[in-house]
Order: sequence, then structure tokens, then C-alpha cells
Amino acid sequence: MPIMAGIVVLLQLTVVYHAFRNRRPYYWIFVIMAFPVLGALVYFLVEVLPGSRSERHLKKIGNDIVKAVNPDREMKRKAEELAICGSVENKLKLAEELVERGMFDEAITLFRSAREGQYYFAPDLLYGLARARFFNGEYLEARKLLGELQEHAPRYYAQEVALMKARAAARFGDRSIARAEMESLLESFVGLEARYRYAELLYEDGRLDHARAELERVIDHAKRFKVAAEERVWAKLARQALAAMRAAA
Repeated sequence: MPIMAGIVVLLQLTVVYHAFRNRRPYYWIFVIMAFPVLGALVYFLVEVLPGSRSERHLKKIGNDIVKAVNPDREMKRKAEELAICGSVENKLKLAEELVERGMFDEAITLFRSAREGQYYFAPDLLYGLARARFFNGEYLEARKLLGELQEHAPRYYAQEVALMKARAAARFGDRSIARAEMESLLESFVGLEARYRYAELLYEDGRLDHARAELERVIDHAKRFKVAAEERVWAKLARQALAAMRAAA
């Protein structure tokens, strides 16, 4: 064990020296020291061996580790970039980071400040502002913005926009409109989210048998077809919802 520990320490010091000598970002030192073997491996494959097959996946792992060590790093970096250059692009980047952090009021203020001149109907800004308002509980405003987006950029994430618009209607209390809009999406929507959201809506409206049937369809589809990892999330949620419904029965 002492020999193994010594090897790990030596590996850490070697990799830290490499990072320092080659002027890599200082956060790598924290990553390498906090996660001895994994941190060194990620550093090697991301910084020393670019272009490897594993680079993208490992870079994500590395970014996740860095966020755990310094969760405010990305937000501070984007805020600094905005302070240097108050461009619409920089405002958009920081606003999106604020949404991810749950700072919706601040994100809304930033999105709104970017909506000027030729960018007033920019799809990224409209969608970002609509999302921020939706997550902030401003459902009517979110629906209006999504309607503007459908009018000015009808092909921009058309299905996602339509689904969020229907969800906003449901949250605002227009249940029949929400149900009709979701039903129109079921056959054409790519992925399982629309059917899961529809089942959620049915459950909230007290239509339990219909909700169960839709949840079972989500699970069955995930079993029969090879779906991506992000789609398996909806199948997992559907199984959890069914279990909760059985427990409550």
C-alpha cells in the first residue's frame, strides 16, 4: 500500500508539473490533486492527447469535475467576457448560464436587454427568454413569446417550441388547449418527452386510466427500440410515475 500511494503521489506531481510548465489552466491542478488517478487520466487524454476517440466524453467528465471543484467558474468567466464586450452573443451566453443556475430573474433581465434592433426577434433570444419566463412561473408571458417565435422563425426547434407552448397553457390553466396541442404532437414528435408530458397532463386532470396507458406506451417504446440515453430518462420517469400511482391506489 505505501508503495502504491507513493506511485500515485509521484504521478500527481508529474502531471501537475506538466500542466504548470505548459501553462495549462490552473484549475487542472485542483482536478489532478482532488481526483488523483482519474484527474491525471482526464488531463492526459484531453490536454496531452487531443483528437483521441475518448476526448469528447472525457472532456465532459473533466468539465463535470471542474464544476464540482469550482461551480462558479463558468458563470464568472462569462460575466467577465460580458464586462469586456457587451455583445448580444455574450449576453446570451451568460443568460443561458443563469437559467441553468436557476437565477431566472437575472436571466430575464439580461435576455430583455439583448432584445433590441435587428435582434429583437432573434430565435435564440426569444426561446431563451421564453424558457426563463416559463421556469420562473410566468406562463402567459412564456406562451406569448413562444407564439412570436413560431411566427417569426417557424422552423426553429419547432417541436420543442410547440411542446413548451402547450405546457405553458396547462400551467396557466388553459387545460383543453394544452391537451389539444399536445395530442397534435404525439404522432410527429421525435422522442418520448411529448407522450410523457401528455400523460402528466392527463394525470393532473384526473384521467388516471388514460395517463397509465400513455406511461405504459412510453416504457414499451423504450423497451422495443434502441433509444438514446436522454430518451431513457423519460422511460425511467414513466416507470416511477406508474409505481407512484400503484402505491397511491
